[in-house]
Amino acid sequence: MANLKQFRRDTSANSASTNPVLSQGELGLDLTTSQYKIGDGTTAWNSLPYGSLSGSISGLGLTATTD
Repeated sequence: MANLKQFRRDTSANSASTNPVLSQGELGLDLTTSQYKIGDGTTAWNSLPYGSLSGSISGLGLTATTD
């Protein structure tokens, strides 16, 4: 059986509103902008810098849901 990996994912508005702290090394996907942030365990979402994805994340089967 394959291992399932899920990343934290949400819209820009929801992520900015809840402003979560991502665990060290945790990947957070912004479904609105197709960008990502990687947590350090102490810095809140709004203060983390964005990386970016090439192309669209829509083909990855991700949906905008709150965890």
